[in-house]
Amino acid sequence: MEHLPYIDFEEKVAAWPAPIELTHLEGDVFVTIKSHQTYIEAKWSGHITSCDIITASRVYLSLMQTHDCPDKLLNDKTDVTGDWSDANDWMEFEWLPQAVFAGLRFMAHVYSSNMFSRLSARDLYLRVTPRLQMQNFNNREEGLHWLLTCLPSEQEEEVR
Repeated sequence: MEHLPYIDFEEKVAAWPAPIELTHLEGDVFVTIKSHQTYIEAKWSGHITSCDIITASRVYLSLMQTHDCPDKLLNDKTDVTGDWSDANDWMEFEWLPQAVFAGLRFMAHVYSSNMFSRLSARDLYLRVTPRLQMQNFNNREEGLHWLLTCLPSEQEEEVR
């Protein structure tokens, strides 16, 4: 599986919290990563592939490892199409342990109406829970509400 090297985005990561737009070679933006006070938002658009998922996940991980970031991610795929399930092995075994170690605790995933994208998201959910508190939602408002009400467990607080 070929993907864009996230090293190309080091300048964007260094400029954080400025929004980061990742684009396909044709120039179409496939995800915009924005900083909010208590969470980070990844807003996806267009047709996405497993390569896009891996590229954006590496950039997000670089943000978490480089900057003091919130432990919450709003992953909004409302406006996407595409089957990206081929990325889920990598997400589960490579990305997830590093993201949790870097501080990610909660992820609200907003479904696309596209069946293939929904199936990919459902597969990811089954792979990452319970190591990551993740919920899938049909709309952004419900996902954001859940995310903003998530509190670290007492056990996690003792570790910090």
